[in-house]
Amino acid sequence: MEHKIQLLEREKWQNHEAYFSDYADSCYCMEISHADGSFLVEMRKTPLESRKIIKYPQRLFASEDSTVKAWGVVDGGQLVAGIETSIEAGAKSPRLYVSLLWVDEKYRRQGLAAALVDKAKQRAAAENLRAVYLQTWSCNEHAIAFYLSQGFRLIGFDSCPFSNEDAEKFNVPLKLGFFL
Repeated sequence: MEHKIQLLEREKWQNHEAYFSDYADSCYCMEISHADGSFLVEMRKTPLESRKIIKYPQRLFASEDSTVKAWGVVDGGQLVAGIETSIEAGAKSPRLYVSLLWVDEKYRRQGLAAALVDKAKQRAAAENLRAVYLQTWSCNEHAIAFYLSQGFRLIGFDSCPFSNEDAEKFNVPLKLGFFL
């Protein structure tokens, strides 16, 4: 079944809530060591003792940023997939930021996420931006695998945004980027 991707209007879709949900059987375990004036960072995919459920709400057009654009797939009046992007503010050589990518569970594995990511890449190219980047979590193994399959690569991380034990809890935000 083919679905049409359309530009979403802020007025119609602002604050539309979509629940991202997935699970993880493995997470990326992070080890950081310091020796001889060097840093060594290793992230190894490690099986979990029990499945981790990942679920959180996301809202379209929650930001007032005028550069925000979103695309989605509407089926029967319902938004079933979407991506939201914005242009990085204040950078000398700005990048396109993907703040949201979501596909309803019933519509997964149909190529919608890849088509939506292509929209982001097309926007970045059309606006002469140098890269597309996003953030996901070290425990979001399916999203990481998907983004890597789309040509993204690790460009950074924050090992302790919430607590000093975030790395041990597999709660590390990873920044992934695609260079144009």
